[in-house]
Amino acid sequence: MDIGAVTSAPSPQSAAVNGMQDAQAQMAAAAETIAAGRLEPAVILDITSAELNFAANAKVLQAADDNTKRLLDVLA
Repeated sequence: MDIGAVTSAPSPQSAAVNGMQDAQAQMAAAAETIAAGRLEPAVILDITSAELNFAANAKVLQAADDNTKRLLDVLA
């Protein structure tokens, strides 16, 4: 096994921000579809999915922030 080939995982903060950006893009695409006059059930599902994804990633970001604060408290 080549240990040099192992890549590090992204930090929770960067993963959460990327997820929030993806959710925002998904919401924007759904908004454009609605603005074009095509209100389909799939679009409503995309909006709901984007909302849930954004909220979940916001929770991850908050948890990472809380953990960082706890770590700093321990080290202080």
